[in-house]
Amino acid sequence: MAEAMCIFTIIGSVIATGISIAICRVSRRGTPTDTAPRRLLVPLCKCNMVPVLLMKLSVLVLVGIITFSTNRYCSCVHNSLGLDDELVGRNACPAAREWFVMVRVFLFMLAFDVFVPSVLFFCILKSRASRRLFRNVRPQREKAAEDDYRWWQRCCQTCCECSSLMTCYMFGGQRITAARYVDVAIALTTFFEDRGALDIVPSDVAAALVCLMTIQRQKQIDCRNELLKEGGGIYAKDKKFLGKLWSTIKVSKVNSRRQEQKLLSMDIESGISKQNDDPNLSGSNQQHFEEAVDKQSLSDSEQRDEVESNDLLQTHTSSSNNLTDEELANVLAMLNSSDNEIISNVRFNEERQDGEMTFRPTVRRKLDEENSFDRQVLSEGARYCRVALAAYSWMMYLWTSRCIGCCELSAITLCELCMCRPRYCRSRDHVKGDNVCAWKQTSVLKTLGIKERDFLFANFRNDVNVCPYIILVDRRCRNILIVIRGTLSFEDMISDVTINPDPLDEVGDEFGFDGIGEFCHRGMLEAAKYVHDDMEARKVLHNAFEDHPEFNLRIMGHSLGAGVAAVLGLMMRKEYPQLRCLCFSPPGCVFTERTVKESKEYIWSYVLHNDIIPRLSYQSLANLRNDVIEMIARIKVPKHQVFAKNMR
Repeated sequence: MAEAMCIFTIIGSVIATGISIAICRVSRRGTPTDTAPRRLLVPLCKCNMVPVLLMKLSVLVLVGIITFSTNRYCSCVHNSLGLDDELVGRNACPAAREWFVMVRVFLFMLAFDVFVPSVLFFCILKSRASRRLFRNVRPQREKAAEDDYRWWQRCCQTCCECSSLMTCYMFGGQRITAARYVDVAIALTTFFEDRGALDIVPSDVAAALVCLMTIQRQKQIDCRNELLKEGGGIYAKDKKFLGKLWSTIKVSKVNSRRQEQKLLSMDIESGISKQNDDPNLSGSNQQHFEEAVDKQSLSDSEQRDEVESNDLLQTHTSSSNNLTDEELANVLAMLNSSDNEIISNVRFNEERQDGEMTFRPTVRRKLDEENSFDRQVLSEGARYCRVALAAYSWMMYLWTSRCIGCCELSAITLCELCMCRPRYCRSRDHVKGDNVCAWKQTSVLKTLGIKERDFLFANFRNDVNVCPYIILVDRRCRNILIVIRGTLSFEDMISDVTINPDPLDEVGDEFGFDGIGEFCHRGMLEAAKYVHDDMEARKVLHNAFEDHPEFNLRIMGHSLGAGVAAVLGLMMRKEYPQLRCLCFSPPGCVFTERTVKESKEYIWSYVLHNDIIPRLSYQSLANLRNDVIEMIARIKVPKHQVFAKNMR
């Protein structure tokens, strides 16, 4: 029987290997849209699914019978002969030998290899049977839409539940009910609705994305070459663009000269200190050196005045965009001669013309350290970026502290226990939703290096459309800070995907702004309402400004928290006219266009280079989806050739 089992297993392995090789070879034929060369793929997959599965099931049953029979034979031998000698027992019973252990391992692996495809096959049969059973109950189009909706809902729920279980609920997910996936399922069903016209697989999407990146890179190169073309190319006729470019280059030159003057003044000051420290310096030489320094300082002040007047002139020129013939000749000559200075002041933005993707050069506005507004933007962003990240509490602290973070938090908790004054034994009305060891509050205090008296309130409770937030005091800059946490849990992810727009008409009437015809991200609007209502119910902000009436209000957040902070700032703008919102990497789908323009006065956004989150919106995703579908239709070679060519 053992020999028959081996022969049967070898034959089955050879057949399965041959079918797998045939599937690989057939799947390399054709293109994503030309499926005729791959028409044999479906019968091969069915053959691999059913006959091979039955063959593996037969081998599994056969190996199980042999293993069970061998174990019974060995027990019978031991009971009948009473063999106590281990060597004699091993020779008499094959189950006691080492090679039989490999048979048990093979049995376990084969059982797993049969169980998983069997479950999938059963699920497919059940789904098809249910479709045939209810085919005539509803119209086909309505049935397809509802099936897609339920499919997305099941997928999202299964994905969140499995991920939560695998992460031991460290990132939440245990309180999400099935009803919470409704908005997500509706949004995904609407976004991917194709009415049965598409039949693509993930590898098709990957090939299309690779081709899209190559095309975008080539279009950027073409746009750059057109800009640097002799005579300025097509952009030589765009006087507005050339005017902005010329004024920006002049400002950059002025800034570079100003930096050189600062370095020169620093060298002179160091020379003065050296002259004063040198006891061998004669009086006449000392006097001559001081006169030279006075002349240099006078010339520097005159140059500074001239620079400031030039800045005003450049601002006027930039606003009017009227170039003289001499300035036009200079900027065209610069385009023809040197590209380094031009490219450093130009970026290439994507535009849509009749649904087609193009690139157009735009002038960068570089921040100026001599500009008071630019200095304020940079200083507040540098000061409060750590505050926005501190809202992620102990997880961010462990990530930034690496190996010692857990030890530090544990040591602090242990020390407070030894001193008989742990945080959870004290009055903690100002902290909600923290764990028993108060790690969230402790990590915020440790990250920012502040005292507990500056920690006014925190609500770490997290749910769908409910974001944790912290209220702090910045005594140095005289600000009250509202810090809203970004995406960290599965509940936050559902809030992110709840992208359906909500009208701002009623919200505008309630909070005193013009919201007629304007819309907002639903998940962020609900989260902002929760934060506002919670603060009003607890009177936290009211008490803070009673203690510090001369302080200003700053609302900040990162990622999802940045979007919620922007909405909250819009709601509280009338009550606190001096508030300012600092949004670090805010999503690009918070408000509609008019509200975005009106909120520029008090909302400052900080974007890191090519971060995808600030560029993420429903329209951008829709454009990407359409480009991918179009690119799949345009691919005329097999997908493996696309990957091979772009991986070189």
